Amino acid sequence: MNPSTEEAATSGTEATLAAWWKELLGVEVVRPEDHFLEIGGNSLMATVLSNRIESELGVEVSMVELFDTLRAVATLCDELRQEQTA
Repeated sequence: MNPSTEEAATSGTEATLAAWWKELLGVEVVRPEDHFLEIGGNSLMATVLSNRIESELGVEVSMVELFDTLRAVATLCDELRQEQTA
């Protein structure tokens, strides 16, 4: 495990998303500051990711919102989940 990658994951959501990005994009390392599009993502992959987030995390994230950094997407997912329980 690359310590600079894994220790930078500040939340369980970020770690989960990082694993999904790695799987979808076929990359070995995803850093919190990586942007989905810049590391090989496209709109079809974003649709798959959006559907997975909705089914497994229970929140809806638009494709536009996915075209951000891993950390920003994880933060958004956490915020949306907190709003649902508030």
